[in-house]
Amino acid sequence: MYKISIIMPVYNGEKYLNKLISEIKLQHIDIPIEIIAAVSKSKDNSLNICKELCDIVYEVDNFQHGLTRHEAALKATGNILVFITQDIMPENVNWLNNLVKPLIEENNIIATYSRQIAYPEASETEKLIRNFNYPDYNRIANKDTKGKWGRKTIFYSDSSSATLRKDFLELGGYNFDLGTNEDVIYAINVVDSGKSILYNSQSIIYHSHDFKIKAAFNRYKLIGEFEKKYETKIKAYDSASEGKKLLIYLLRNLLKKFKIIEIVYLGVDLFTRYLGFKVGYLKK
Repeated sequence: MYKISIIMPVYNGEKYLNKLISEIKLQHIDIPIEIIAAVSKSKDNSLNICKELCDIVYEVDNFQHGLTRHEAALKATGNILVFITQDIMPENVNWLNNLVKPLIEENNIIATYSRQIAYPEASETEKLIRNFNYPDYNRIANKDTKGKWGRKTIFYSDSSSATLRKDFLELGGYNFDLGTNEDVIYAINVVDSGKSILYNSQSIIYHSHDFKIKAAFNRYKLIGEFEKKYETKIKAYDSASEGKKLLIYLLRNLLKKFKIIEIVYLGVDLFTRYLGFKVGYLKK
């Protein structure tokens, strides 16, 4: 009855692909899978590796976070869509089964996403951020949880997510041009439809970034542009308290571990992100 289409945008991903695809194929799951690689023009051997290891491979001329993933979804032959990024790694052989299982059960859940833990070599700050955003308990989000979860109601990450293809397309999927946060718009559409999203803490991946100053500024500039563009949609989901909670959590735990240098860098990093966000938000 079911087939899984794993959709993976790829760009200069040679260092990740062999290990990641090998781990995907080792997953303990009885449902057939196909791997779809949407490969942007790369300077390494990404395209040839994908042609060797994946089921559907094509080149992308102009990568866009939403539209590229949507195009891949239209090529999928599975009725469950799993979106991943090239830089994740399953934490164990049950990642995929745990991710898609809630979609098969009789319930109101049509989208799920994985718990993310930082790679061992990541900074202490990055590890703490992942722990804060991706706790070790499940969270169901829908229209009734706005008061309880606030912005977390529409927190959703297609670094590792799954959704039913039928519902994905009926809700418009990712058929829009966005520089970032296409997954948040889909989450809003799911919640507005009366369906539920499951943050699935039993499906675990490694995923983390230690952004340099310039990269952090550019990323948050895009987030600022996104927040301004979709201000009306997002305003129903309060996020101010989450930012304060995260800052307190980081400072308390970094102090406990005597990570003084990281505390200093955190101040620089937060100012950079704030500045980038404001520049993007105020952009005309």
